[in-house]
Amino acid sequence: MSDLSELLAIAERAATEAGAALKAHRREWSVVAAEHGREVKIDADKHAEALILEAIGAASAYPIISEEAGWVGAQARGERFVWAIDPLDGSVNYLRDYPHCAVSIALLDEGQPVLGVVDCFALGERFTGAVGAGAWLNGAPIRVSTIADPAGGILQTGVPSRASPDSMALFEARLKTWRKVRMIGSAASALAYVAAGRAEAYRESGSMIWDIAAGCAIVRAAGGEYRIEGPALDKPLEVAAGNGYTQLPA
Repeated sequence: MSDLSELLAIAERAATEAGAALKAHRREWSVVAAEHGREVKIDADKHAEALILEAIGAASAYPIISEEAGWVGAQARGERFVWAIDPLDGSVNYLRDYPHCAVSIALLDEGQPVLGVVDCFALGERFTGAVGAGAWLNGAPIRVSTIADPAGGILQTGVPSRASPDSMALFEARLKTWRKVRMIGSAASALAYVAAGRAEAYRESGSMIWDIAAGCAIVRAAGGEYRIEGPALDKPLEVAAGNGYTQLPA
């Protein structure tokens, strides 16, 4: 494997290019291509993904799992190192000009996120991190908060995508446990905020690996922790992350 710093630079370059294009072409790329329940696919997703796949593919031989294209690369499922890409996390936010959306690029080592870039292009904030090396916001070091009591903390979450009586009961319990609960519509951004100490924890059910991999890597690089549970990388996951002082949300 190449040095993590070199791989992080590859991810940053790809995210920068995609983020700039998403910002420049928001009007013409805000065309709804498909709708599935609460999920919306827009032209921007595919345009940004094409830019990222070309940039990553030209600089790295590792296979890719991406939101739109799925698995890319020969024998992708059996490889140790895999790129996980969400070309536009928060498509509805982008469509509505709500600024919480991001390009999310991560590298997985045996399924565990080890580096990530979350480019919140609409806000001019790029969060980066590599486990064991550190985490940064626009080049300045960031660190998780030290708040230990959920009653004094902020939880980033979302309504369970596959709601059931049990999942909604847990969701309600989280609302009562934390001082404040935020639902901003972008898992990547929400996790980056935990890494930067803007919130203490993140919890969501039904996320996909490309939604959360970069953010989880940055949380760990910033001194926090994460838990990812699920049957496979291309299946819905249970994800929790936190600052390491509060207990990970159930």
